[in-house]
Amino acid sequence: MNSNNNMGICRTFNYSPYAFVLVALFLWGFSLHSQADIGQVNDSEKHTESLELFRQYLKLDTSNPPGGEWLGAKFFADIFEREGIPYELVESAPGRANIRAVIKGREPEALVLLHHLDVVPANINHWQRPPFAALVDDQFIYGRGTVDTKSLGIFHLNTFLTLHRSGKTPDRDVVFMATADEESGSALGLGWLLQHRPEWFENIDVVLNEGATGKSIQGMPTYALEVTQKIPLWLRLQTKGKASHGATPHSKTAVTGLLNAAIKLEKITFIPHAIAPVANYFSALAPFYQSPWRERFSAIETTVKSPEIMAELQVFDYRLYALLTSSCTPTRLQGSNKVNVVPETAFIELDCRLLPDEDPSALITRIKTLFGSTVSVTPLLSFQPGISNVKHPLVSSIRSVLKQYQPGALLIPKMSPGFTDSHFFRARGINAFGFSPIMLGEGFSDGAHGVNEKLRLVDFYQGLDIMENIVFHYLNNKEIK
Repeated sequence: MNSNNNMGICRTFNYSPYAFVLVALFLWGFSLHSQADIGQVNDSEKHTESLELFRQYLKLDTSNPPGGEWLGAKFFADIFEREGIPYELVESAPGRANIRAVIKGREPEALVLLHHLDVVPANINHWQRPPFAALVDDQFIYGRGTVDTKSLGIFHLNTFLTLHRSGKTPDRDVVFMATADEESGSALGLGWLLQHRPEWFENIDVVLNEGATGKSIQGMPTYALEVTQKIPLWLRLQTKGKASHGATPHSKTAVTGLLNAAIKLEKITFIPHAIAPVANYFSALAPFYQSPWRERFSAIETTVKSPEIMAELQVFDYRLYALLTSSCTPTRLQGSNKVNVVPETAFIELDCRLLPDEDPSALITRIKTLFGSTVSVTPLLSFQPGISNVKHPLVSSIRSVLKQYQPGALLIPKMSPGFTDSHFFRARGINAFGFSPIMLGEGFSDGAHGVNEKLRLVDFYQGLDIMENIVFHYLNNKEIK
């Protein structure tokens, strides 16, 4: 099915009746499960089916680079074919694919369930278990993508299939979308689709995407809701010199010039400050921390003005620290590929992350002024900031459903220090929210991009139910009874 046609391939299938015993489970239409219902379905066929699909999905090596998202897109295409659900599968490059399926509603206004097919690479030599074996024990499922973000894809799939199998027509379109290349900036994913499949983005009201999860703070379940994110600005700083043999170097080389330039990187500093969503986030977190952090988080506008306290915060919790300041971090350094060859060029790449109220072009000007003409500065990636409206009805649905499962649970809007594909929608005035209904904590996950990534089975099963109920609640546009 691979093709060298960069304009993509498309396959569309029409609905067909689906006779299956599970239809009986969905006769309530869009009614939410009661708490009793939730307990009864914990070991249901639906959960068994979803876990098996999750394992199949995790076994597909869609590491980016090199990509291979076609494997994931074909995985979903096969499911949609069996279910009789129309879909479009489009290749943006050989082996790089995106897929979209739609359940038509009475109104064209659409809810998009979005996740990305690719995962970051995993070095098998550093993992305790093979990263693409999808091994399961009595507590965890292990593998690359369990957290970022194949679990979310299965949560969306389960909800989508439940809706389709019910035979009911929703009030609005519900779109399942799985895309390529998110981990490398989405040039072959959302960025490509906006150019080549603009019809995929018509009549979208709101997007539910990755970007935030839950965690327990002092025993209180708290869930983050990503509403905005830092601006990535990836830069390449390059120097030039004369190539030669390592035994007979010139007095100045591209590498020595780059090393001298790198020393100046310490002069790129930023003034810490709290934008409104971040200030509100710290205010909501403050009661769950002991002194002195309780008082410091309650008065975050004052805290950011103290270099000493900010230095303490970076040690105490570097993730929280990252919400309060922009940064530029050297991540790649390249000169010659042989020890005895002096290269003609050398470069260092910076991963700069700017708070949404800062100007990327102003930073580029600062850096060019700092290095002068001896270093060329090339932007590799950037985009404009955007923020989603927390008063959107979908947010009310998320909050209501979470309280049904965990009374007292908090939903806290936040800024992400990373970035997701949500920025493509926000730039077009479309609300996009980052939310995955899983609880992460010490011993539950070793990180979205780290080694030994894993997810608790209880979080997976509960995530299936929570996501399904959020979408049904939103489609019903009514409160839980």
